[in-house]
Amino acid sequence: MFAGSLGIAQQGDKANEKDIISSLNWKKWSPDVVPVFTAEESLAQFKVAPGFKVELVAAEPMVKDPVFVDWDDEGRMWVGELRTYMRDLDGTGENERMSRVMVLEDTDKDGVMDKATPFVDDMVNVRCIAFVEGGVLVVESGALWLCKDKDGDLRCDEREKLIDFATAAHSNIEHAENALHYALDNWMYNSKSSRKLAWRKGKLIEMPAKARGQWGMASDAYGRLYFNANSNWFEVDWATYDRQWPSKGSSVKPPTNRVFGIRPNTALNRNYRPGRILEDGRVASVTTISGLAVHSHGAYGEEWEGAIFSMSPGTNTVGAFLPEKPFPASDKYVHQLYPDAIWKEREFLASTDERFRPVNASMGPDGFLYVVDFYRGVIQHKRFLTSYLRRQSAERQLDKPIGLGRIYRIVPEKHQKVKAPDGLVAGLSHPYLWWRLRSQKRIVEGDRQDLAEEIQKLATSQTPNSHARVHALWTLAGLGKLNEKTVAQAMNDKDWFVSMTGLRLAGESKGVADFFPDEFKPSAEKVASRQQIPAVLSSYAGLLGKSGYPLRSVKVYKDKEADWVKRDKNLLSAYRKGRDQYVVSCGACHQADGKGLPHMAPTLAKSDWVTGDTKRLIGVAVHGLMGPIKVNGKPVTGVPPIMPPHGFMKDEQLASILTYVRNAWGNQGKMISTEDVADYRKSEAERVSPWTESEF
Repeated sequence: MFAGSLGIAQQGDKANEKDIISSLNWKKWSPDVVPVFTAEESLAQFKVAPGFKVELVAAEPMVKDPVFVDWDDEGRMWVGELRTYMRDLDGTGENERMSRVMVLEDTDKDGVMDKATPFVDDMVNVRCIAFVEGGVLVVESGALWLCKDKDGDLRCDEREKLIDFATAAHSNIEHAENALHYALDNWMYNSKSSRKLAWRKGKLIEMPAKARGQWGMASDAYGRLYFNANSNWFEVDWATYDRQWPSKGSSVKPPTNRVFGIRPNTALNRNYRPGRILEDGRVASVTTISGLAVHSHGAYGEEWEGAIFSMSPGTNTVGAFLPEKPFPASDKYVHQLYPDAIWKEREFLASTDERFRPVNASMGPDGFLYVVDFYRGVIQHKRFLTSYLRRQSAERQLDKPIGLGRIYRIVPEKHQKVKAPDGLVAGLSHPYLWWRLRSQKRIVEGDRQDLAEEIQKLATSQTPNSHARVHALWTLAGLGKLNEKTVAQAMNDKDWFVSMTGLRLAGESKGVADFFPDEFKPSAEKVASRQQIPAVLSSYAGLLGKSGYPLRSVKVYKDKEADWVKRDKNLLSAYRKGRDQYVVSCGACHQADGKGLPHMAPTLAKSDWVTGDTKRLIGVAVHGLMGPIKVNGKPVTGVPPIMPPHGFMKDEQLASILTYVRNAWGNQGKMISTEDVADYRKSEAERVSPWTESEF
């Protein structure tokens, strides 16, 4: 059977390498059938960094083919199982509905899971989950579902498809959207994706975002996003704070792609190439990087603050990278390696068990690193599998068995247990980032307006816990309750991160996320002149004081100036000024193409609100609009019922923006002048509240 299959070239074979792809070089180091070990036997084959120990948390038959792990607020562990991935070397039945999300419980509190309940068991290659108000978001190949447990038995009773998601997975499972990671700015970020998601009042909101990574996503206490790709240990950027770190370039990458396992690594896809396998049987560089996790405000202490743990299943290792200096003093990382009696150097965690496949990791609510072990011989997808690897896998019996899997916990030998917070607002001050983010997420997604006053007190308190104040500020922004006084106080805070967060959220206090209000520019300039603050804060404050927020829009849109605009010099000038202002202050919600976003903002393109009565349009811009409304006679549904007022903007700015939107995207309307806006303000000087459609 195998001989017949080998006669047909694999999809992963390259025509120009047909002379070397039949190499049997692996027989020099790994000629034998690969043994299958029990979880306990495999555990004994780990070597971990000094000061840590590895504990088994769950194993087959309780979990099978695990690819991610998460926790609910009750401490239950949720595990996703990719049960149809490469069941044989042909990848048979890959899209059958067999993948599961399992809920694991430790009923006797001994640290080992002893009860398992299938939340869903009929998914197509489940990829990730997220807990939201009212249910659980579950991503499979092609769809994102809202799944609800109606009777509390931890089983999904009702599901609703919300959007198409990870559609590329049907043909290429390795390169499709995954991860629903909730970060400091109240958005869920995804790998292999050009969008971010948010859950607001029972609705899913989408917004364009920078494309990042391949599998997995993480963030730290400063809101930086961490991701990776097949041949890259990690990458990190600080787009949340307008890309003000690193000082050069848009992201930081590892200092090396070297990897140091403790066994030969012959079963890798391109190892037939001369020089790929070193003289000791190992490979020199990573080519199978999967998920990652970041220790930020966890149980490992300050020594490990900011440590990146990246999974290398092809070399049976977990690599660790530590910041050279505490953030934001440096953008360099140090690859952590440890002496080994046989192999000279090894990674943070390494195994001699060839089937140990760390494909993902997460930091748990206890502050520990959890490693997801797929425990398979074959992890290369059929789309990329070469004849070289297929032959080796068959002869060494790496293709069987399947249906195994383990979850491990990496525990420091010295640590003190930290209790869970007593309440959501208390959670914003918890020493562990996991609890702070989870508390923030529940407050914002649950629209807990009843907690706003208590959160406000935390945001303006003098507590030495600066990160608690930062979370409070972002939480208030998520609730729409961040006011100018709180922002001003944060800007002037002695802690650099609180100050920077105040600057970052100044627009939110006016109801416009992406426009830095002119009235705050003197304050920003004052911050920039402060002594003994990190360069990242002084440069950011200086930037805002001069020109406001940098462009945050990521959607590429090429504006086409209409003929009637080009023929009128005054109109053209106002149009171009308005276009630049629109991108900064309006584009995030209404989008560069004017078509708006589902559950966030209605279209402006070919809208009677835009091309109709100019006084009505100016009124909406200055004082805002309270819904419900109709556009072109049709009710607008699924978007927030309010347009925030922009009256704090200058008359000239508003006039230019409104002129632009009246003449872009197929709209055509007369120019709105600075005098038009000034006249409106004078006539409506007593007005404070937003307009309603009926008033117009």
